[in-house]
Amino acid sequence: MGTPGRESVSTSLQGCSSVTVAHVFTGGEPISARRIRGLGNADLVIAADSGIENAISAGLTVDILVGDLDSITPQTLDDALDAGIRIEAHQPDKDATDLELALATALRMGADEIVVVGGGGRRLDHLLGNIAALTHRALRKIPVRWELERETAYVVHDHRFVAVGVGSTFSLIPIAGDADGVTLTGSKWELESARIEAGSTLGISNVALGEEIRIEVRSGTVLVVCVLGGY
Repeated sequence: MGTPGRESVSTSLQGCSSVTVAHVFTGGEPISARRIRGLGNADLVIAADSGIENAISAGLTVDILVGDLDSITPQTLDDALDAGIRIEAHQPDKDATDLELALATALRMGADEIVVVGGGGRRLDHLLGNIAALTHRALRKIPVRWELERETAYVVHDHRFVAVGVGSTFSLIPIAGDADGVTLTGSKWELESARIEAGSTLGISNVALGEEIRIEVRSGTVLVVCVLGGY
C-alpha cells in the first residue's frame, strides 16, 4: 500500500542477515538527543511514522520508515525519499498501530534484540497500546527494552538480569494477566515464587541493592520499569 502521490521505496536493505540489535523509534513525548546517543549503536534503525523525527534529531541514519505517514510533514517524507530510506507505507485504515507494524518489520528483518525508543506521554490510549505491542507474544523469544526520557522498561517472560544501579527505584507490573512463580533478587524487597495478580500493586516502588537485579517469571509477563535518576 502506498502513500497517495508517492511510491514506496522497495530497495533491499544490505546486510540484514547479520542484524542483532534493532532500535525502533516511535512518536509521543520527545526524547532528547543526548538520551538517544547514550543508548549505543544499533544494527538496524526503524522509525514508526513520526519517530523518524526523534531519530534524525539525534543524528541517526534511519534504515526503514514504517506506518501510515500521517504524523510527519511532507518535507520529512521528501527528505526520507531523497536519503534512500526504505519506506513501508500503510493505509490509515489499518488494524495495527505504526509501532506494532514497525516491531513486525524488526522481526522480519531478523533482529534478535529490540530497543523501542519513545512512545510515552500524550494520549493514554496510545500509551497503553504501546505497552500491548511491546509485550505481544510474537516477541516472547527475544529481549525487548523500552527507552523513555526518564525511564527504562524491560519485558520479562522468563528470566532476565536488569542493570539498574545501586539505590535505583524500579517496579514490577504484571501485563495481560497474573504473573506466577515470580522470583526477584538483588532488591530491598525480594520475592520467591510469588504470584503478582493482574491489577495488583505489589511490585510498585522497590529499590535495587546492587548494580543489577534478577527476575524470573515462571508464567505470564512482567514489565520491569526502572526510574532514571530517582523518582
